[in-house]
Amino acid sequence: MRNDRGWTRSFTAGGVAAMLLVLASCNLVALHRDLTAGAAAGGVAGKVFHDESEDSAIVVVGLREDGDTWIAENHVHLATRHDFLMRLVVGKRYVIVAFADRNHNLRLDDDEPAVASPNTVIVARGWTGIAKINLTLMRTGRVDHAIASELRALAKIERQELPVWVGEVTDLDDERLSATSGRMGLWQPFEFLTNVGIGIFMLAPYDPNRVPVLFVSGAGGNPWEWRALIEALDHSLYQPWVFVYPSGQRLANSVAVMERCVTAMQREYGFDRLYVTAHSMGGLLARDFIQRYGGPVPVFVSMVTPWRGHRAAAMGVARSPVVVPSWVDMQTESEFQRAMFARPLPAATAHYLLYAQTDPAQPFERATDGTIAVSSQLHADAVRDAREVLGFTETHTSILNSPVVIATYRRILEMQASAQ
Repeated sequence: MRNDRGWTRSFTAGGVAAMLLVLASCNLVALHRDLTAGAAAGGVAGKVFHDESEDSAIVVVGLREDGDTWIAENHVHLATRHDFLMRLVVGKRYVIVAFADRNHNLRLDDDEPAVASPNTVIVARGWTGIAKINLTLMRTGRVDHAIASELRALAKIERQELPVWVGEVTDLDDERLSATSGRMGLWQPFEFLTNVGIGIFMLAPYDPNRVPVLFVSGAGGNPWEWRALIEALDHSLYQPWVFVYPSGQRLANSVAVMERCVTAMQREYGFDRLYVTAHSMGGLLARDFIQRYGGPVPVFVSMVTPWRGHRAAAMGVARSPVVVPSWVDMQTESEFQRAMFARPLPAATAHYLLYAQTDPAQPFERATDGTIAVSSQLHADAVRDAREVLGFTETHTSILNSPVVIATYRRILEMQASAQ
């Protein structure tokens, strides 16, 4: 499909690879420092089941074993009614404690209930093998004296933040959603997790009468890039959400958090369907999420997704002295891609695959959108599961602002609305 934007110069795959390595060299020091810090971090995630009132804050604490004693090392509040994620130190042994901070003084008082995990946990490296802990906090629950004593001085602890956003309302001008944050997420993923966080933001308060549409950006991307498409939504029918994540981390880690956040929001709000729209590498995350998520996703729109990976990522893994972790999954025919395509999309999900090339006259084997080869965008396994495959004369980024693409996107949503 050609539109009035005309054709732009196409980069060869080798040129993109060289550019990728130049960019990497400019960020190697920060990336190495970031990955070193991330390698020492891990954590625990889980749920605290309780029947406390909304006025009561549930605090989860990691107590590190130190000889015969326990030392409170980090603490978090629940991210949702029941869910938490807490950063701890790899290789250390912890007991996980939760208590109801009814007066919000960040200490366990004698009349406040608490519960400790029956077994200790040794924190594994990274976020894929993160320990899962579920606790049940009874109103009469109590912990032993040694643990209780450590929970009376939490205000003195220097918290190791790891913000997880589950439905916070903001707008596209939020710095956490900016291009600067997006670049940080690629080149300094651990710093992004610490300072920006990970999760789903709503761009307006939840409305049960409107279908949520989740937008997922690609490598180095950010929610600002979706502004034209978000503004083109029929906001009487749809409510936009955005997934914010460090695109430099391994893709499975991001998918796991996306699934946990959506599941928590579905429990809280009870929506009966979710639409997903993704750009570039975000399409890989989105497809894997849809396959794992238990709820219905009737519409999935992917744009210029490298379904077969990118040769530049393989070159980066092979040649760069410091490797962005997500490059491992972005290599051609990576383990992540093979596992994802080993499972079909749910039958109820209509996948609309949008691809782009800068020059329709180029031979298929050399055609690109300036960044991603068309052969990767039209990988046979992805095409097999698509309801429609739609091509545009655009670049990798211009596709997000193209009037023709926006009109097509609106048509897709209108077809789904009329089918309800």
